[in-house]
Order: sequence, then structure tokens, then C-alpha cells
Amino acid sequence: MASSLSSRRLFFALGLSNEAKSSLAHWLQHHVIADKAFTQPRNWHLTLLFLGNTPSNTEAALIKEVRALQLRKFNLKVADIDWWPSNGIFHLRPSSPPNALFTLHNGLKKIAQKHHIKDPHRRYRPHITLARNCKAMPTVAQPMPAFDMQVHRFTLFESTRDEQGLVYRPIEHFTLY
Repeated sequence: MASSLSSRRLFFALGLSNEAKSSLAHWLQHHVIADKAFTQPRNWHLTLLFLGNTPSNTEAALIKEVRALQLRKFNLKVADIDWWPSNGIFHLRPSSPPNALFTLHNGLKKIAQKHHIKDPHRRYRPHITLARNCKAMPTVAQPMPAFDMQVHRFTLFESTRDEQGLVYRPIEHFTLY
């Protein structure tokens, strides 16, 4: 059993389907030129809430409380391409994100705050990171075909490293109703 002093770098997120990953990888390979490498498809996700280094006893309490959330499933249409010059993140974002996405984010944030975990971001900006540290907006020869995310569950991930670099490992899945 893990010591309560051990911790893991955690976050809640929506995973992408294999079909969405395949379509996105094809689009990036054939229609986008960036000055930095693209993030690995195995790591593509839409973050709900970043928790940071979380002690194992807090992790267990968070999982228990998040399991008690009774939230509805929803759909997201991902279609917009964007780049943030301040941090060089090239990303996709949902067009017209539904209130259900923000309700989920806020529910997770409220539970995290009870455990003295602060959201490091001023406001929630849902997105899927495609590349980091880009000095300029990547050249996009053809727009990304929109895809729908049917959100029936979300996941608690651990951010760690393996022989291929950064990897996000699922820790626990949570069902939406």
C-alpha cells in the first residue's frame, strides 16, 4: 500500500477516441507545419482540471468524492484551431462548449478546493494541446475536419515518463449519466 507521503502528478481529462486520434494525426501529418514537434497521440486529451502533485491520501479522498458526482453526459464539437502566443501552445478547442462541460469542471474544482488544491489557471479554457512552445502559429494548409466527442465518462490521469518520454496514464474512470 502506498504511503500517505507519496504523491503523483494528476489531472482530470476527457480522453479522445481512437478514431478521433487517427483523424487528427492524419490531418497534422498532411496539412500542418509547425516549428516544434507535435505532442504524441497517446497523450491527446481535453483537460478538465489540473491537480499537480497530489498526496496518495488526498488522491483516494478525491476519487471517493468525485464518484459521488451525478452529472449528465454531453456532446462536444471540436472544430476550432488556435495558438496562444504567451506560451506557444497550438491547440484545438471546442466550438460553443456546452454548459455541461463547465458544470463538470466546476464540480471537480470545488472538490479539489476542499482538499486545498488550487486551480493554477485564471479561467478554464478547454483545449487539446497539439504542440508546445511554438514561436509562431503553425501553418495550416487545410482546416481540421470537425469531430464530435460524445462524453460519457472522464478520467483521472497521472503525468509521468517512460522510455518514449511524457505519458499520461489513466488511474480511474468516472461515468457520466
